[in-house]
Amino acid sequence: MYSVGAMTFSIHASKNGQSVVTVRISPETTFDKARRLENLGWQVHITDSAGRQFGVSEFYRFLCINRDTAFPEITVQERQY
Repeated sequence: MYSVGAMTFSIHASKNGQSVVTVRISPETTFDKARRLENLGWQVHITDSAGRQFGVSEFYRFLCINRDTAFPEITVQERQY
């Protein structure tokens, strides 16, 4: 169950006329899944809760921007990367 105000991230992927959208709540799992799909030949982009879209070349920027905003109630010392 999502907590109130939880950020979600959508992974949009297409390949050979198929398209899929998956939703994740962690920037790290979003990044990992999007990278796996891209490595399998899918065309991929990520959309965050603010509506910002990130193409493959921007995945690391996505991770940097959203890692610190996904769970603002957790301090950096409490996070385990």
